[in-house]
Amino acid sequence: MRQYLRKTLLIASALCLCILLIGIISAADDGTYGAYPGSPTPATGQQTVGQTTVVQQSVTSVQTGKPVIQLGSVGRASNTVSSTITATYTTQAPAATQQRVLLPYSVQTDPPKAVYYSGTFMPWTAFSQSFSANSPALWVASSQGWSWDARCPVGGWIQNLMYVPYTGTMKLYEFYPDGSIKLYSYGFATPGYKYIWFYADTPGRHITLFTIFDKPSNYITIDVF
Repeated sequence: MRQYLRKTLLIASALCLCILLIGIISAADDGTYGAYPGSPTPATGQQTVGQTTVVQQSVTSVQTGKPVIQLGSVGRASNTVSSTITATYTTQAPAATQQRVLLPYSVQTDPPKAVYYSGTFMPWTAFSQSFSANSPALWVASSQGWSWDARCPVGGWIQNLMYVPYTGTMKLYEFYPDGSIKLYSYGFATPGYKYIWFYADTPGRHITLFTIFDKPSNYITIDVF
């Protein structure tokens, strides 16, 4: 009786293993993985600038072959210039050592006059007292203070300000008007206020956000004209 049960279990185990192998081989051969209607097809190139890894990713639609950008609730990049807030920019490029690098920002010595928070611009004092400081946050320097959107002419350099709530792996995503994406990997970032230099190299709407330990910040839009 025991030998019969043992043989039955061995046969059942072998049958299950065969079914599993057949399923894996079939999934690999039929080419259907990721081929659902409208799924994006990325093509990437990677380079390293200093300690920052830059990955340029062009995303195209399987259905149309045209560039697309999928940000979920974040929105969609476009060529429409709609912001009425002017960015605080300079046409003089920062030093090469400060480009594509995460830099510390001292709010004690140079606080903004206002910060966009909870749907409105708040004076720095009021903002600093109400800001929870437990989530990543991102702004663009503008004539009204730290804003979520601004406009800037081609060739301008703008400070993108951010708050990092805790130490973790940081990545920044810049979505271009043509649907291409640049991913900047900054490695481990420490808590506090930081900034990076944004270069307005292409006309149209640019959307930027960053993640810390894969937790996303809000997104900002910069309309380049």
